Amino acid sequence: MSSNLNEEESFVIECESPDNKWITVFEDDGETSYMYLCSLNDDGEFDEIVDHLWIYNQINPPIEDCKEVFIIWSDDSNKTALIVDGECWGMFDLYNKRKLNARREKNTIVSIEIEVWEKGIKDNEGELLKVGDE
Repeated sequence: MSSNLNEEESFVIECESPDNKWITVFEDDGETSYMYLCSLNDDGEFDEIVDHLWIYNQINPPIEDCKEVFIIWSDDSNKTALIVDGECWGMFDLYNKRKLNARREKNTIVSIEIEVWEKGIKDNEGELLKVGDE
């Protein structure tokens, strides 16, 4: 996993899947933030952005001030999630072909429940993930 602020003042982290077929990237450019699911080629190099997920518009305090920001993958490479200070703010579920961002209550991001990570995103939750035959 890597993290940096580049010339455009974007906050970017990434994490490769255990099977080395995918990479999840989180980017906050100061205005909006997205998670990207990207495929890797057989040489382990970036192939393409498969899908994206809006996470939030500007937050206060900014993401750089959060204590922990990282991406996790399930051991089977079927799920990946963005974790911010112990809360899940976004998830890609490759097995169920779904994506989900954390809901909002007033001006607060509400963590995705651990049960969603454990059982997967249901058909009536989130959106269709553009992976596979779609």
